[in-house]
Amino acid sequence: MPRPVRRHTPAHVHGRPVKITFGEMREMGFGGVLVYCHCGHHVALDADHWLDKVRLSDLEPRFVCQGCGSRGADVRPDFDWNAKAPVGGLG
Repeated sequence: MPRPVRRHTPAHVHGRPVKITFGEMREMGFGGVLVYCHCGHHVALDADHWLDKVRLSDLEPRFVCQGCGSRGADVRPDFDWNAKAPVGGLG
């Protein structure tokens, strides 16, 4: 029986997946991001602060949670950005 073809997912040296750029995200019509801390805190942010060439995955290790103080977060496009207003600060 043939083995299934495994698709290659680009990853950073430390193993995290490489995510889309803010420019690619804006082209799809998304204007904000959701930032999730590993402790459960989250925040919605406006994506206008970052250049088009910056990848969402490049920012993940830079976030510091205002709730627990840990560094690192999961950054994702906010698919409902147009339906709500942005909120500032993790926590």
